[in-house]
Amino acid sequence: MLEWFRANIDTYNFSMEKLYKTAGITRQGFHQKKKKRKQDVLFYQRLKESVIAIRKEHPRIGARKLFVILNLKGKIGINKFEKYLSGQGLGIQVKRSAQKTTNSKHAWHKYNNLLYGYKLTDVNQVWASDITYYMSKDNVYYITFIEDLFSRRILAYSVSDNMLHNNNVKVLKKSLSIRKGSDLSNLIHHSDKGSQYCSLNYIDILKSNNIKISMAENSMENGYVERLNGILKNDYLYPRNKACDLKSLKRELDVVVRLYNEKRPHSELGNMSPIEFEKKQKSVRNNKFEIVLFNFKKHNEDRFLKALAKRMDNKKLPNHNNMAGNNHSHRSSYSLESCSSAELSSASLDGTNI
Repeated sequence: MLEWFRANIDTYNFSMEKLYKTAGITRQGFHQKKKKRKQDVLFYQRLKESVIAIRKEHPRIGARKLFVILNLKGKIGINKFEKYLSGQGLGIQVKRSAQKTTNSKHAWHKYNNLLYGYKLTDVNQVWASDITYYMSKDNVYYITFIEDLFSRRILAYSVSDNMLHNNNVKVLKKSLSIRKGSDLSNLIHHSDKGSQYCSLNYIDILKSNNIKISMAENSMENGYVERLNGILKNDYLYPRNKACDLKSLKRELDVVVRLYNEKRPHSELGNMSPIEFEKKQKSVRNNKFEIVLFNFKKHNEDRFLKALAKRMDNKKLPNHNNMAGNNHSHRSSYSLESCSSAELSSASLDGTNI
């Protein structure tokens, strides 16, 4: 057999060369492609292992943030990476809930929204706060936190089995303690119009520290922290499934906030974590980085004017075409209720736009 192979090797080589030529490739190209295929198999195997390892700490972290953490730029395209995760069953489903935590049906201490189109250029310009729920078996707990909108850092937080205003007061005092010594002269505190934020104690602390008060007209106008609610619960707490009672939830939230503040990249922050971004901002002189908050007031005014203009245009007198009975006639009325709801184009700042 060996002798036959040696005697026919030239014929074999000739046949292979003919095959390469017919296929339009070279012998070298064939072996390079074969080698690359083996490398790709190893690459995707290690990639899947890395994604699974990261998801142990960040259970629902998205593809674009994984792309940054794993430093995949130049190795695989983001779209191809997303398709790969989906094909491997590693995609993320969006979870939504209609649970309500805000009661704004009270008549005292209501303030206007001061953030329409507001420009942020540094930390301690806007702190946003909210209350969200966490359900564990038959119990419901409430998480209160304050976030610096410029750096996305969670300053302080608390967990309780009630929605009393003293939980909010505790978080506010802790936030002030964390930022002790910082310039708070331009600080605005933003929240919804829940009774906790309108309590006399809470308002007095804000006023005594010369902090301006801003309140959203609806949940969309507090979109940054509403989005943070979803990240904390749906991307971390529920998937990690380590909080079954109040004590364990407090312990788990400590871990989750640390992961969010220190390890989770934000595309708007140059793919840095909030803590990393704040440290870099301190070392940069003449900072030109800025964030412009969404202007809901202008958006609603523009939408109203467009609807009004269309309505007036639709009241034109009939022309020759629509009198002739064709289908080009305009509608005679236009309901403002048919306008699409305001989109949080800048309140969804993870590129995903986290």
